[in-house]
Amino acid sequence: MGAFLDVALPAFLLVLAGAVAARAGWIDEAGGKGLNGFVYYLAVPAALFRAASEGALLQSLDWRLVAAYFGPTLVLLVVVEALGRRTPVEERALAGMGAIFSNNVFLGMPVIVAHMGGAAAGPMTVIIALTTLLFISLPVLRIEMARGSRGALAAAMGRVLANPLLVAIALGTLQALLPWRLPDPVAAAVDFLAAASSPAALVGLGAALAGYRIAGDLRDSAALCAFKLLVHPAMVWLAAGAIGLGAFETAIAVLAAAMPVGANVFILAQHYGIYERRASAAVALSTLAAMPLTALLMTVFQP
Repeated sequence: MGAFLDVALPAFLLVLAGAVAARAGWIDEAGGKGLNGFVYYLAVPAALFRAASEGALLQSLDWRLVAAYFGPTLVLLVVVEALGRRTPVEERALAGMGAIFSNNVFLGMPVIVAHMGGAAAGPMTVIIALTTLLFISLPVLRIEMARGSRGALAAAMGRVLANPLLVAIALGTLQALLPWRLPDPVAAAVDFLAAASSPAALVGLGAALAGYRIAGDLRDSAALCAFKLLVHPAMVWLAAGAIGLGAFETAIAVLAAAMPVGANVFILAQHYGIYERRASAAVALSTLAAMPLTALLMTVFQP
């Protein structure tokens, strides 16, 4: 319980503060979008760039971590889509994404690194990079193909390659491979942005949650939350044990899998005009339910 009180509870209080501020009108809709834009396009990319430039991706790219996290994740994606085989392909693609796409940018990274220590930035960078690469491109590709788009592959790859998180990780990894370093003033600016990423991300998440609505087919949204918060981390834990992943990496992988449904699921649903109410409810419900689950897992998985 001490770990929860020291790390996760302050994080969730920042989320609550963002939600209260949005509900009170202190952060209006435009302000919330601006804050989350700052987080997504500047602050978190700066943190990921800094971690990658220090060799986080190169040092942490362990096949056992990749297999333990992404093996069961792909299996769960297939299972969830198979269960919804009577629904349209576009909806199945987003339901599958919702069951496996963790909110590791706005919630997982700050909470897990604070709990497990700075060494957790490497494995988290690997998880965020591959999650972004695989599980944004796949649903976009499937939706575009289902709609008969001739440029389906180009649309999917365009979304991925333009993603600021992947760009930051790629540039940081490139710097880690080269002998040169950023000029001191630029490096200091990156550090300032990186330092702002955690509090800004948590407050921004709360402001965004205030705009989500718990409506629509709640049974479907609740089932999606159960897959995301319970089945996904359980499968990752079993896979990690079977592969022989180290205790430190196992803790990070399980905690990352136990994070709530990522906002990108709702963003894509809104972009394509499908599955919006269920995606909105799944994001909101899973974030609320993640608090007691995080408390339990942080007690079990210690640094």
